[in-house]
Amino acid sequence: MRLETLKWNDHTFKQLTKEAKLIYCFLEAHCSTAGFLQADESDIANGIGLERRTGLNPYGNVIVLALEELEDSDFIVRGDHDFILIKGTHQKRAHGKLKVSDKAKDYYRVGVLKSGMHTAVLKEINSTCECFSKEVILEEFEAYFEVLERKVFHEVLR
Repeated sequence: MRLETLKWNDHTFKQLTKEAKLIYCFLEAHCSTAGFLQADESDIANGIGLERRTGLNPYGNVIVLALEELEDSDFIVRGDHDFILIKGTHQKRAHGKLKVSDKAKDYYRVGVLKSGMHTAVLKEINSTCECFSKEVILEEFEAYFEVLERKVFHEVLR
């Protein structure tokens, strides 16, 4: 899988610890088209090859601290049921046309929404959005539209 290379020039990314960078790269490589991944600490530790130890905290605090660092740096958002949103990833992967379903209208109260977002991305967001606040999902939509340099996202949430 090809990882986005621009992050290595990002000042905030450069400030992360090596563990946080490694975990971010793992999350980015394994997330869905919409930027979601359902993984707990053991899944992540197993994915990056961290050895399991005996005791109450088998992976130490490495995973916990790195995830907190990524969340504090605004690279990820953690939701319910071990869902993680890797912010901005769906912007780079989306193609095609967006079809706003009734479910999307219910969740986002979208009045006018036109973009080049792939339908699969919207379906993924629809099926996962209950794990995240509306503000988080809206922030991702807005970031997507900024990348496309379109002014199509109107203030519709009240």
